[in-house]
Amino acid sequence: MIFILLLMIALALVVQFFSLRFPIHQLHYRIEPSKRSVEQGEEFTLTTVIDNASKYRIPFMLAEEQIPDAVEFPDAESMVLQPFSDSNVHMSTLYIKRKQKVTRTITASINRRGIFHFRNARLHVGDFLGLRETVAPFKQDRSIVAYPRRLEDQKLNLIISDILGEISVRSFLHHDPMLVMGYRDYTGCEPLKSISFPVSAKRNQLTVKEFDHTREELVDIIFDVSYKGDFNHYFDQLETMFCMVRTICESFERKGIGYRLITNAFYASMEVRGVNIIKSGGSNGKSFHQILETLGMASNAAMCKTEELLTTVFRGFQQEKEFVYVSQMPEATTRTLIQDLEKRFGVSLHCIYGADFEDAYFNAGNKKRKEVNLC
Repeated sequence: MIFILLLMIALALVVQFFSLRFPIHQLHYRIEPSKRSVEQGEEFTLTTVIDNASKYRIPFMLAEEQIPDAVEFPDAESMVLQPFSDSNVHMSTLYIKRKQKVTRTITASINRRGIFHFRNARLHVGDFLGLRETVAPFKQDRSIVAYPRRLEDQKLNLIISDILGEISVRSFLHHDPMLVMGYRDYTGCEPLKSISFPVSAKRNQLTVKEFDHTREELVDIIFDVSYKGDFNHYFDQLETMFCMVRTICESFERKGIGYRLITNAFYASMEVRGVNIIKSGGSNGKSFHQILETLGMASNAAMCKTEELLTTVFRGFQQEKEFVYVSQMPEATTRTLIQDLEKRFGVSLHCIYGADFEDAYFNAGNKKRKEVNLC
């Protein structure tokens, strides 16, 4: 009996000796969301991989994975989550064999606009007898972008319909002869200037030019995130504006209308530290996806003042187009600046304010931010 006990102690000491020699540098960790960008509430999967590339077993491991607090899990009740700053720490224990790669997948979703990073994790590796542990920190940068929601509101839809109507009229009156895509028979409804007399003479029949209006940007959407007042409502109104701009852009995409999004909002992949311009041909392609990602990842910071933003829009102004100005709320200085620009260039800006649609934003199920007490 004593022999068996001594043998068990000897074996335990041998296992303990080898567990203390575990090469922590041969332990690898990574986390990967299944999608780069998602709609709010859209499900995606988070995959974590822990790879023990050594020839030693890991009898006990405590994994601490830092996950943004905006990420929600349907199976959260079965998970151990501890709040930490602006994130939650997911804690789990594992036993890993030698040369084993453990892959875990869990379903998640996000119900807030923004870019969310998966950066830090700590793996606590314990010895066989639980007398000592080694901590392996891992840093990486995987991220996922959640788009702003669409803002379904009758008043906003009427404004967009009016803009689309004016674009239609302007497109009919102002044709760019460089954008001729073909010819067809004259029906009597087309304006006289659209008749191609050289082609008509060749065919001995009146022929009109067909134009491709999707190849030019007919609208400038000016998105101004500058603070205009009412601090306690600013952030809610700003989120409302992101939803409004997304809805407006999507309306132009459905109609195949080319446009430019011009903004002073800060986002990580911006090319210029100031005013950035993203063009879309209205074809629901790569440019629109870029716009959605930009609206998703943009922060509250304005990279320049309203005056510089509007000056950039009208610099080198030549083409007939519509202008949509989206801002937080009316403000005297900006109103005067817009009036001067309208008078100087003979244009009219459709001014739309987040403050006017804040209630519609909350009625759509979005959560209100806590008011900030500045006293």
